[in-house]
Amino acid sequence: MARPALSAARGLDIIDLLAAAPERGLTLSEIMRASGINVASCHAVLGVLVERGYLVRDAAAKTYALGPVAFAAGQAALTAQPLLAHAEAAARALVAELHIPAMMSAAVGDEIVGIAAVAAPDGQAPLLRPGERRPRVPPIGAPFVAWSGEPAIAAWLAGAPDPAMRPALRGAVEAIRDRGFEVLLLTPEPSGGGPSGIASQLLAMAEPGLHRLGPDMALPDRIKEQALYPATMIAAPVFDRHGACAFNLCLGPFAEPLSGGTILTLAERLLAACVQAMRADRARQA
Repeated sequence: MARPALSAARGLDIIDLLAAAPERGLTLSEIMRASGINVASCHAVLGVLVERGYLVRDAAAKTYALGPVAFAAGQAALTAQPLLAHAEAAARALVAELHIPAMMSAAVGDEIVGIAAVAAPDGQAPLLRPGERRPRVPPIGAPFVAWSGEPAIAAWLAGAPDPAMRPALRGAVEAIRDRGFEVLLLTPEPSGGGPSGIASQLLAMAEPGLHRLGPDMALPDRIKEQALYPATMIAAPVFDRHGACAFNLCLGPFAEPLSGGTILTLAERLLAACVQAMRADRARQA
């Protein structure tokens, strides 16, 4: 029983790898290096995936890319999970209206996975690509646990690499829940008059009460309309019909610092888009 499960995991690892870098195909050697699968197993799994249409192989370039069956599976997922389709449509509508990159992510096990990404008209890409995975280790994943029960929050906090971070992380979770959305700020160390120094100066003027989530991230305790913030992302939850946070819909990154008033306006529009997606999903299920 262990061997088929291992083969399945390897196949999914390869699909995830190609999904996270769809702009070009990858060679056998590149897939082996990135996935850690040995040559015999990698070659065998690739053969099956090509045979079933999940991958295609460019014989001239000797590269592999996602195939038509992977596309068909994605289309089927939109039908099987209408909330996913409505949330993706909401992301596209936000980009068309605001000209800001948007993305959607989901918590899958111990990881955050990019589900959809819509670039801004100028080509600026969102922070996470479809298929890209990041460990759900604090401070990553706060918006997904903010509306969970205490056991889930405590389990997430327990994964913090530095126990001293836990009070700030708990404060961030509470701030996200109370506000209804997350505002992630870049807080790089000052370096003279460069961009890092500017960001630190903005934060010093904007909000003395920050929830610092690490060496380069923070959440504001309050948002002052006239202050400027080096914001990198605004995220809001999309709840499923059981009340669980199924997805996070996110705006960002931003080309320049945002005023508190602009952040609140964008957050209001983002929350409205999430509510619209949830209402559309509920209406279809009624």
